[in-house]
Amino acid sequence: MKPAMALLALSAAMPVFAQPSTISPSPVEGQPPRMELACMGGGAANKPTGTTVNAWNSNGEYASAQAYGSRSVGFQDQVNVSINGEQSRIRMPRSMLPSIRGGEDGWFKIKSIQVSDREITGSVAVNALNNPKLRIDRYTGNISLSGKAGDYTGHCERYDPATERRAF
Repeated sequence: MKPAMALLALSAAMPVFAQPSTISPSPVEGQPPRMELACMGGGAANKPTGTTVNAWNSNGEYASAQAYGSRSVGFQDQVNVSINGEQSRIRMPRSMLPSIRGGEDGWFKIKSIQVSDREITGSVAVNALNNPKLRIDRYTGNISLSGKAGDYTGHCERYDPATERRAF
């Protein structure tokens, strides 16, 4: 028997063990699997600042100027992610939300979501000018959000809302 044939015969005779799945099956063929994640972490939010400066000379004349910028403010917060095909959404850290925004009850749609064996990526539809990039590493559980409003990093844990026990 040739070595390649012997290897093929040996592999066909070996038992196959099923690996337990940690991902709920997708409700629609070709759609990403359904997942609920709770992520704890922190980051830095970009907050607008402004100041007015007034100056007078010895003749009583004056001038004023206004300056606008942004400052970085640190924060700790929880992020929730719900992966369900085209209905995928995220609850963003409040510190990163601008005053003019979309969303529904604090949840924002994840656009262009891509779910692979290694990672979950997409962008968050906060408003027309602010679409932070989302990345979740499926092996480490690390999450990162990065956009105009700031940056967030944290660690996600999967949970099932139907079976999760309340703390009180």
